[in-house]
Amino acid sequence: MKFNKKNIIIVISITILAAFWVGCNSAAGLLGNVSSETESEKIIPAEFKIAETEGKIAVLIQQPGWIKTPMDLRIPLTKYINTSLKETVKLKEDRLIEYKDVLNARLQLPDDKRDEPNEIAAKLGAKYVLYVQIMDFDLSTFAERDFYNGLMKTNASLLDEKGNRIWPKDESKASIVEIEDEKGTIEASVNKLTAATAHCITRYFYDCKTIRFRVPEEHKEIENYDF
Repeated sequence: MKFNKKNIIIVISITILAAFWVGCNSAAGLLGNVSSETESEKIIPAEFKIAETEGKIAVLIQQPGWIKTPMDLRIPLTKYINTSLKETVKLKEDRLIEYKDVLNARLQLPDDKRDEPNEIAAKLGAKYVLYVQIMDFDLSTFAERDFYNGLMKTNASLLDEKGNRIWPKDESKASIVEIEDEKGTIEASVNKLTAATAHCITRYFYDCKTIRFRVPEEHKEIENYDF
C-alpha cells in the first residue's frame, strides 16, 4: 500500500476518532461512578413517617409475669425508645411521655384495663400508642460471674388513640436481639439488649441509612433485606 498524502490524512482521521470514542466512554464511566450512590448514602425508606404526624405518643410495654427478669424491662426499654424517637426519628420532646406517667395512668385504671392501649391513650391524652410486647427474655451468667449471655424478643405495633393498628399493616413487627460473652454487669447487659431492641423498633419510622439499619446484637435470621 502506497502512503500518499490522502491515505495519511485518512489514517490520522481514523486514529483521532478512535481516541475520541475511547475517551468519551472512559469519561462516561468516570461520571457514572461519581454520580452513582455510594454504600454510605443508600437508605431504607421509612415504613411510617411518624415525625409527620401530630399529637403525643405513649410507649406501652407489656411484660408478662411469667418472664423472669432481674429488673423491670419496661423502664429501660421505654427510655431507649423515647430517646431514639427524639434523637433519631426527630420527634419533638413534648410529644413523648415518660415511663412514670404511663405507669401512673395504668395504676388509675381497673386491673382488667391496665394493658388496654386505648384506655392508656385516653388517660394520657395521647394520639398514638407504640405497643410493645415482650415475647421472651433470658439473661444468664456462666463460669466467671461478670460475663453474660442474653436474649430479648419483642413484637411492636403503632396504634391510634382508639387502639386500631396503623403500622405495620399486617402483623406486628418482630425483633430478636442477643448478646454473647458480654463482660459487665446485669444492668449493663439489660441496657444493651433494650437499646438494641429500641433501635430495631424505631428504625422503621425514618429513612434509615442502610449501613445503620442493623445492629450487631440483632439476630441474623429475623429478617432478610436485599440491600
